[in-house]
This record gives sequence, structure tokens and C-alpha cells, in this order.
Amino acid sequence: MNELKKIKRALVSVSDKSGLERVALGLKKLNVEIISSGGTGKFLEERGISYTPIDKVTGNPEAFGGRMKTLSFQVGSALLFRRNNSQDILEANELGIEPIDLVICNLYPFDQVVQRNGDLDELVENIDIGGPTMIRAAAKNFESVCTCTNPGQYDLLLDCLENTSGNTDLALRKNFSMEAFRSTAAYDGLIANVLEKEFNAESRTLTLAAKKSSSLRYGENPHQRGWVYQDHSGEGLAHARPIQGKPMSYNNLLDADAALRCTSDLHTLVNDNLNSVVTVVKHLNPCGAALANEPLEALKLAWDGDPISAFGSIICFNRPVQKDIAEWLSKKFVEVIIAPDFSVEALELFANKKNLRLIKSNMLSPERSETMVRSISGGWVVQNEDLGKDLEFQSMSKKEFPRENLNLGQFGIFVGKHLRSNAIALVKSMDNGLALIGAGMGNPNRLISLLQAADKAKENGHESLEEAILISDAFFPFKDTVEAAHKVGVRNIIQPGGSIRDEEVIETANELDISLAFTGRRHFRH
Repeated sequence: MNELKKIKRALVSVSDKSGLERVALGLKKLNVEIISSGGTGKFLEERGISYTPIDKVTGNPEAFGGRMKTLSFQVGSALLFRRNNSQDILEANELGIEPIDLVICNLYPFDQVVQRNGDLDELVENIDIGGPTMIRAAAKNFESVCTCTNPGQYDLLLDCLENTSGNTDLALRKNFSMEAFRSTAAYDGLIANVLEKEFNAESRTLTLAAKKSSSLRYGENPHQRGWVYQDHSGEGLAHARPIQGKPMSYNNLLDADAALRCTSDLHTLVNDNLNSVVTVVKHLNPCGAALANEPLEALKLAWDGDPISAFGSIICFNRPVQKDIAEWLSKKFVEVIIAPDFSVEALELFANKKNLRLIKSNMLSPERSETMVRSISGGWVVQNEDLGKDLEFQSMSKKEFPRENLNLGQFGIFVGKHLRSNAIALVKSMDNGLALIGAGMGNPNRLISLLQAADKAKENGHESLEEAILISDAFFPFKDTVEAAHKVGVRNIIQPGGSIRDEEVIETANELDISLAFTGRRHFRH
């Protein structure tokens, strides 16, 4: 088989016209006939680049408002017949089929319509049919046909054509074929996912429509490889804009995402008096979190939640970072700072910390409907994200849960749900805001998490825990957790309830004069 294939005719039909003039002129320089239609043809004509209208090849006019242009027996045959098969060649000659050697095609911008929340009619009209058909036909016949689906491939294509006197080589065609099938798979996957949501349906097939945005230096550990893929939402950490510092590592990204999610949840609690949220995260767990009236106050409260763990942490703000924040952090070591924006003065101060990563990101929408995917051996487990407030606080003990502490309780629930299970969070209303004062997480034994949280709070100067609230991510299976809480000085507890021993737990709370509230909603995080 001859690996070099001469490009004599090219079918060009693109939505993204960046780089098109250059590649079209390159083809014309090599005397390649360009076949085109619609907007692409108009683009070429306006630039004085001659082309053959597609209807001259198909024998049919454009119809149905542009829905029918390239779909035809003639175009499909010109792409699919095998150039090294004598019977195919004979049939092509008998049918008057001239080969098409190159397809340059990218698809209707369905993803952009999704990002701007287009309605169903607009979404449907931006489902490309002819494009994927041409791409798949050409990519299947990679032994003879070259398929170019991305403006980023134009340089490779032009270099190959120039170096081989107007030919493509097999290696290039194989590479472009693989990318072509990936592009149509991602395109169809995105359409399926969007329509699944539009139709409120549940699919039996999991499709991840994502594109690789970068390769990481390594994965979780240096001997592992890592990559970043972006979905088509245009939102979230994967799309956030880095404005300073070294590239994000795999671990940085996971911690930053945890910080952004926790901060976004707490952001739903802001009011006129408490409008600034700061979350400090280390190894996926919030080690500090606060809600205050000013960002600097919130930062100080959050940092004091665990000053030792805050070393080398990820910090997320819900408000722009100003000069006072940068000055306060100037002598601290943190890996990443995430905020909606940074003032010029703050950036000037941070510029002295060359390795510090600064990321611009808005808060995540509380209405987001994100699918959470985790790999297991042989497959995946999938769920929707744990979102929303716990609206039902039912006081279960004789000592009523103080109603004035409901906002503090919800603050604690949000923080606690972002801790790894088994999780205990101790939160307290301070003079200038709400704060996480101690946390225990990631233990198989809930008692250990409770003791860790209490020790951390007392280590940070909170000798009395009577005014604090203890938050548990899941129910107490035995009364011993209430007894342990009382022993360390806790007098207010919020937990989901739901244990077969709830009555025993409630009775123990009554005996120890502890206010106990149930939410009816568990928040495991593994």
C-alpha cells in the first residue's frame, strides 16, 4: 500500500472559521479543488478563493433551511470507496464518482448554545448531521482519505502537504482519523447528555463528553500520569483562569475543587451582616471555614480553625481579594488562592510569591445539576451532587435547640458535609462571624473524629464548648457519642437521626441536658 496519497479534491465545511483562509490558500497553491457550501463557501468567496459549490457534486440544491446540503450518495461514495480495491474503483468509475481526498470539517457549535442556555429549539437546530457523517466516512477510509476536524491541526496538515509535494502520509491520516472519531463521539455524547436533562430521562449509557485541556506534570504521585479534561459547561474549576504561579498539580486541582465547592455552599448563607466566606482546605478537607462581614475577618477566623494545617493549604474567597488580604498572607505559605477577582494592589504584592497560584473563579451555582462519577474496578458509580440546605431542624430533646442558632447550624452542616466521613465539625458564633473551630474526619470510628474535633478546638483556645454546636455527618449509632460530647463540654448537637437507637440517644441527651436536633438528611462523603 502506498502510504503517500495525493490531495486533488478537498471538501471544506466548517463552523469555526479560524485559520480557514490560510489553509484554503495553502490548498489552492497546490492546485487542490475545494468543494464547499453555505457559510463556508461564502467565506471563501469573500476572500477571492475559488471553490466548487457542493450542489455541483451532489446534483441537488440546498434544502429545508440548510438541513440538507452535503448528505448524498455522491459525497458518501467519494469518501468511502476503497482506492486499493479494484471492484470499488470499477464501481466508482461506472457511477461517475470522483474521489474526495481530504475533509476539513468542524461541527455546529452545540456546546456554545449549551453554555448560553439556549432553548430546546435552538439546541436542536445546532445538532450537526452532515458534518459527523462526512467526518466518520472520511475517518473510516483513513488509508486513502485525510480528515481534519480541528483548526489546531492545520499546521500539521500544511507542513505535511508542503514536505510531500501535496500528499498526506499514513501516520498523519491515522492520527487525524483517531481524533475525528473522538470529536464525533464527544459531540454525540454531549448532545445525548443535554437531551437527557431536557427530556428528564434516565439513560442506560454513561457518556462523558469532555476534551483534554492539559497534561499534568504527574498524577497524585510522581510515578503516576495525569491529565485535565473540560466539560462543555464553561464553568467550574476546570474552566477557571489562572493568573499567576506554577501550573496546577493533580493534588492542587482536587483540593482547589473541594475549596470552591465548600465556599460556594457557604456563599448561599450570606446576608447583609455576614457576606464574606473563606474556606481553607488541606487534602480535600476544610481545616478552616468562616462567614464574616469582611474578607479579612473571615480569613483570620478560618485560618485560626487550624493554623498548623493551613500551612501549604488552598484558600478560597467568595469576594474579590484586596490589598489587606495580600498583606496578611505575605508571610504565610499557601499553595493556591481562588477568588472571583484580585485587585491590582493585591496582584502587585502577590507577584513576589512566584510559586503562588492565583485562580479567578466565580462561585458555583446552587442550582447546578452536576453528575458525580467515581471509578471502581470494572466500571463506575454515578450520583447527582449533594446540594441544597437542610431545611428541617427538628428539636428532639427536652432542651430546645436554640432557634437563633439555625444559621450557625446550617453553616456547620455545610462545612461538615465537605469533611471526609466519619466527620464531626464544631462551629461557633464569634464576635465577628461564624467559624469552624475544630474538625475530625476520615475515621472509621465516629468517636475518634469527635475527640479530634474537640482537641483541635481546645488547642486553638476554645476551652469551653458550651456555646459551640457539634455537627455530625451521619446518625449516632449508640449513645456513647452523646456521652463523649458531653464529657468534652458540648451542649448542642445536630445530626441526621435515623438510627434504630435514636430513642436511646435522645434519652441520653435529656439526661445530660444537651439540646439535640435532627435534620433527617445524611451527608456521607467518601
